[in-house]
Amino acid sequence: MNLTIKQTIALDYLEDKQTTELIFGGGAGGGKSILGVYWIIKSALKYKGTRWVIGRSSLKTLKETTLNSFWQVCSIQGIKNGVHFKYNEIKSLITFYNGSEIMLKDLGYYPSDPNFDELGSLEITGAFIDECNQIVEKAWLVLKSRIRYRLDENGIIPKVLGTCNPAKNWVYMNYYAPYRQGALEPHRSFVQSLVSDNPMISKHYRDNLLTLDKASKERLLFGNWDYLDDPTVLC
Repeated sequence: MNLTIKQTIALDYLEDKQTTELIFGGGAGGGKSILGVYWIIKSALKYKGTRWVIGRSSLKTLKETTLNSFWQVCSIQGIKNGVHFKYNEIKSLITFYNGSEIMLKDLGYYPSDPNFDELGSLEITGAFIDECNQIVEKAWLVLKSRIRYRLDENGIIPKVLGTCNPAKNWVYMNYYAPYRQGALEPHRSFVQSLVSDNPMISKHYRDNLLTLDKASKERLLFGNWDYLDDPTVLC
């Protein structure tokens, strides 16, 4: 598996004994989803009988996007459906030959479940939330509180990985702003990865980003978390 420098740095955080929360990304094309599914697959295979979550704000979107990255990593690694794991689309469950599981979860906010009680009965070993800027902070906190399954016997600590594009919400306030100020708490880490950090992506992808409107270009191409597309902001 050929990882970028930024992906390698992030993977070091995901495998250390201190970091429990990692935000990776902050721009388009930085290899966010690939890193997330690679880490989850690697962990599930390394620690038999463990249970992991891949989540997103919409299960439908997850299956249309993030799951494609899962198939891509499996293809690169020579990991085959029906041989090394079985995918149950109805249950949104991936079960490996060693007993480890990956659950695909909808983390969207619904008025019928404002406290995310549906996640309350989970016992998991770790979690990857793709585009975490699209979920509410409550979902992040509840899912993180469920990470306790078979940690001690494997000598690992709770880990949650969130990937995202720039957004002025709880991700900015809790992770990016403290990172920029050098004030991140010891158990939290932030790694910015942009399309310029990914030599394996098609040059046409960057060319397409250059055609975006100014606000989108600032966010997705240059990873500018503070750009405001509001002409009245100076008044």
